[in-house]
Amino acid sequence: MEPLKKGQKISLITVLAGLVVLIPFLFAAGCTGNPPEPAEMNLDGTRWTLKEYVYEATSWHVLEGTTVTLLFSEGGSISGSAGCNHYFGSYELKGDTITIGQVGQTMMYCMGAGVMEQESRYLSLLSDAVSVTATNDTLSFADSHGFTILSFARFVPPAPEPFVGTNWTLNSFYTENAVSSVIGGTTITAVFDNEGRVTGSAGCNHYFGSYILEGDSLSISTVGSTKMNCPGWGIMEQEATYLESLSKAGGFTINGKYMSLVDANGTTLLLFITES
Repeated sequence: MEPLKKGQKISLITVLAGLVVLIPFLFAAGCTGNPPEPAEMNLDGTRWTLKEYVYEATSWHVLEGTTVTLLFSEGGSISGSAGCNHYFGSYELKGDTITIGQVGQTMMYCMGAGVMEQESRYLSLLSDAVSVTATNDTLSFADSHGFTILSFARFVPPAPEPFVGTNWTLNSFYTENAVSSVIGGTTITAVFDNEGRVTGSAGCNHYFGSYILEGDSLSISTVGSTKMNCPGWGIMEQEATYLESLSKAGGFTINGKYMSLVDANGTTLLLFITES
């Protein structure tokens, strides 16, 4: 529209016509389509430690002396310690919506007031989670009502124990996509010395063998043992499984106080822990 000259008048019709043109333009400028979808959350490879949980409308801190962890692995799997037993399962994440699949666990019983109750509550709450919120340092799960039920902090791993010279105690076996704990009343151990020897208890008999370590690649051979026969359901079968798993070792990983022996494909065979 040209500027008005001195003494020139503008009609109401002209003003209205200008507004008719201007209003659609303003709407077009203000409405640029739907807001972008939030970026897909990537939890693969992250590890978290439970700080508190909400059970029956009451907030609970994790019991002193226990640690509950959660690891997200590639391929949609989760695992961790529930405070006593090791657990494992699957998850699916779409935006901030999470679905936790069926969770399995080892079957140890841990002494201590409230330890097993805490574990049961934690695993139950995992299955109730429907949404997730994460920052660099925190992770939380909410239920279908939007209430936060599990609150985690990012896991800061302790300095790893040395492979050689550490007294390792077996925590669990991994066989055929199943995880089983050590039979109650038995203890299986391993010590790798700096002379290339491995010794320990296989749950009944004392065993001994040799190993070669190159970086994190490991091979164990010439394993022998004493020849006692120990009474008790499954003890000798457990011993045979353990010694066979040792012979399949192709490497190891250490995470704090935990040490895993893996086969040549990286599949976990045995999980050890040290109390040192």
